[in-house]
Parts: sequence; C-alpha cells; structure tokens
Amino acid sequence: MDITIEPFQWVCMENGGASVGLDVGAYRKEFFLKYAEDFENECGNGYDWELFAERYMKKCFPDMAKSIQFDSESELFCIYSEHTEILGKFARELKRVTDDIGTMENVWQEVRKSYHVYAAMEYISSKKVVLSYAGVTTLPLEERLKQHQMNGKNYIKLFLVDTFMNLDEARGYEEVIEEIMTNPALNKEHLFTNENNSLHPYGDNELYENATTWAIGNMKNKGYISTEGKLVVFDAFYKAVEVPDSLKLPDSSVNEADKEETIFPFYTMKLENGMLSACLDTSSYKKEVFDKRNSEGIMGSGYDWDKTASVLQQELGLDQFGDVYFDSEADLFCAYSNNTEKLMEFVLKLKELCENDAKLEDMISRI
Repeated sequence: MDITIEPFQWVCMENGGASVGLDVGAYRKEFFLKYAEDFENECGNGYDWELFAERYMKKCFPDMAKSIQFDSESELFCIYSEHTEILGKFARELKRVTDDIGTMENVWQEVRKSYHVYAAMEYISSKKVVLSYAGVTTLPLEERLKQHQMNGKNYIKLFLVDTFMNLDEARGYEEVIEEIMTNPALNKEHLFTNENNSLHPYGDNELYENATTWAIGNMKNKGYISTEGKLVVFDAFYKAVEVPDSLKLPDSSVNEADKEETIFPFYTMKLENGMLSACLDTSSYKKEVFDKRNSEGIMGSGYDWDKTASVLQQELGLDQFGDVYFDSEADLFCAYSNNTEKLMEFVLKLKELCENDAKLEDMISRI
C-alpha cells in the first residue's frame, strides 16, 4: 500500500500486515506538556502517544479497535494490523488530526471525556439511607450531585463505581446495576428506581445483550459481583457514608422518624430559606391509577399531582392547610411550607389517600 503519513512511518510486515510507527522525539511535545495531567509523564513518549491514539480510535472509530493492536515503547509509538486497509485509514486520520496542534487539542478535549458510572444514595428517614439510582455522567460527581439536588432529588452522596472511555460499556454497567439492585432476593435494602435508561432489552436487543454480558463478566473479574450475584461493590459505601446535618430531618423525637417512614415514597428536605419541602418522584408511583385518564392527557406528572393535592387541600380546608404550597415539575411533585407540622400532617393525609386506589381515582376525577 502506498501511503504518505509523515512523520509517521509505514512499514510492511512479512506476514502481509503492516505497522505504523513514530520516533516521538520532540514532535508535538508542547501538546503533551499542556495536558500533562492526562498522561503518564510530561514528555509525550510512546506510551502517551498510544493513550492519545487509543482514545481517539475508541471514541471515533470503535469498529477499528478489533483489528488494530498497540505495541509502543518509551521512545517509539507503534500500532500494527493484519488488515492493512483499516490500518491505513486510521493512520491517515491520525496524521490529519495531529498535523495541526489546534485540531489535536480539539480532538483531545472530546476524546478525553470519561464516562463515570455512579450510584446515588438517598436519605429516606432520619435514620435510614438507601441506594436508589444508577447513572452515567461525564461531569465530576460533585457537580452531578448538585444537578440532582437542584432538580429536587434527595440524594446525599454519589459513589463512583467505575470509569470508561466507551459509552456503551458504561451503559452496560448502569443497566446491570439497576437490574441486580432491583432484585429483592439479592438486595433487599436498595430501592433503585431507574426506568428510562438508554440501554434496555426492548430497544436494540443486540446492543443490550452484548453490553450487559460484557458488563457482568467485567464486574465479576473485578470482584464487584459475588458468586451469588450480589453487587458487593456497594457494601463499603454504607459504612463510609455520613449524612450531612444540613440534610437531616428534624429528629428530636422518635415520632418524627416514624412519620418519615410513614410517608415514604414521599420524602422531606430542608430548603435554604428554612422552609421544609415534601417531594415525590412521580415516574412510577401510582402511575396505573393516573393512566386510566391517559387519553385526557393526565399521566401522573408532577403537575397532575399538584392538581390532585390541591383538590385534597380544598377538601381538608384551606383554613387548616392553606399555608402548604405546591411547586412541582414534570417528574417531581413538591409541596412546601414554613409550618413543618402542618406540612407533615398534610403529606400524611396525602399518603393515606394514595393507599386507597378508589379514593385516589375519585380525587383525580375532580382535577
């Protein structure tokens, strides 16, 4: 194959394959110095070039990863393959993006992104926490936690499970975690509630099977899953967690803790202005009751819960519960008040209503 990829060198091999090499020297050293924290050292040696090329390949040309191997040394970057056409295509792409340092930096800004698989811990009473959500993000976990909290989630802490360059690998982990964690026979203490993962068996079934099979094997190899199928990677998280005082519920008496247990899956959270809010993730709770009016556009969103709670408020009397206010979103019901006792009493009444489907259906019929 006639290929010009200087400063990389194309070498034909005796077995019919080919290799692409680079005597690293000072070539693009300024790039590796600028992004030194991302690499193993500051000089841009063969291993650093290999990391750049590997991430570029997996991000932009994942199909090539099965056909191209790496064999670099300190002073030499080297890739090789029996599939010369595939190797030639990647070599030309690698030359193109490294010819201009600005392009090289733009590419690295994209391919350096890592996909973090995490689990969220939620505070559901003054004495109890559970793992309740599995997710994937490219953000630092501290920033992702703030996003969740701003959206009304009662998460205390996000735990990093693992990090991947490949999004499908991360999605496979996310799906396996959710499926195992929602199996009460294996993990009774967890309440994972994910319903809208990007990876699921009724979508791209082949992708689902490949990703989850790989994830289970990888988790077992790393010791994340026990022989019984339990996600033991989470065992240490419970021991390490400390609930911040700012998120703790009023727990001066056993009665308050009991109330918090009683209103579940509603949960409370202190607001910065001193008020107390009571929230509910509306993605699944009593969905089947609201779905009876799906044809009328009533689907159990936070706004539908707002209207239902308002009807209950009217029925109970505004003179008693008029200082309870609502501020919901599509997938979140939220009531708040500066009168903690009244808010808790109202939510207890709402939870009592929800436990009787016939009464809840009647209340929904009036919105």
